[in-house]
Amino acid sequence: MDTLTHALVGIAVAGLSGHPFSMSDPLYIASMIGAQAPDLDILAQLRGNFSYLRQHRAFSHSLSGLVMWSGLIAAGFFVYLPAVSIIEIFFWSFLGGLSHICIDFFNAHGAAVLFPFSRERKSFSLLNVFDPVLLTIMLTVFMQGLAPQATALLFFTTTGMYILLRYLLKLRTIVILGHYFTKSDIIRTLVMPSLKSVLYWDFVIETQSNYFVGSIGTLQPALTLHTKLRKQRLSPALAGAHKTVLGEFFSAFTPFSYFTEFQATEQQAKLVRIYDLRYFFNHSFLHSATIIYGQDEQPCDSYIQTYGRIIKIPCGEKTLTG
Repeated sequence: MDTLTHALVGIAVAGLSGHPFSMSDPLYIASMIGAQAPDLDILAQLRGNFSYLRQHRAFSHSLSGLVMWSGLIAAGFFVYLPAVSIIEIFFWSFLGGLSHICIDFFNAHGAAVLFPFSRERKSFSLLNVFDPVLLTIMLTVFMQGLAPQATALLFFTTTGMYILLRYLLKLRTIVILGHYFTKSDIIRTLVMPSLKSVLYWDFVIETQSNYFVGSIGTLQPALTLHTKLRKQRLSPALAGAHKTVLGEFFSAFTPFSYFTEFQATEQQAKLVRIYDLRYFFNHSFLHSATIIYGQDEQPCDSYIQTYGRIIKIPCGEKTLTG
């Protein structure tokens, strides 16, 4: 989620203590820092954009990472404010960080909560990265001027009710999609908030032979099909692509990756394209990759396209690091 949303949740967490709100209160400081700390993985961008993509919402957003962040925050207080209870600081830092992971867990991008045991980013796919309705609800609660604990309880109650409403609307959308695709042998269905509006859902449906990618309205369930992709037989090139650094990355990054092989006549080379089917925007997928095979049938070049950028990836790298 966005920085402001995480900050508001961190303040609400600290409000559960009953302490009056104060930016000089170590408890509030610890909770707010903890609520922002997981996103410090943006520092991985110093090693390049692809490094950031691999690191983001991985270790920093896991339970083990949360222990690390809380320990670092407590250590900082021990150095600069030794009179403060380090146990209390660790506790409220941990709760603040936990609030960050929880809200991101409801976000479409998800978080690798069980890292390093699992690199897969888990998600309930109920909220977008920025949800204006949720942010308005949070700000409205703080404007009531209630006591800290009452504010915190109202904050989490209204936030929970909104998330529950989103969940019920998602279930309704899944049922409607089931009616649209009754003639298809559905294997999996993914429904997530639309990138364009909170009043729409994006979906990916996998059948025995195809993937369907589209969007559907929340209030008026008019369906738009963006693309239909036919599954390909697993050739040696496709099998090998799964074992490359890009193949491993997409397997951990998204539950719906699509691999397709074709011959590029202008390059006289065999290509494997990989798509993250979740994010379709302006007639194309936001995240995709290309692996080029040489005359020896081995990958000789590869790159990833993300948010309009092209990042070259070494073909020789075979494993992903935290």
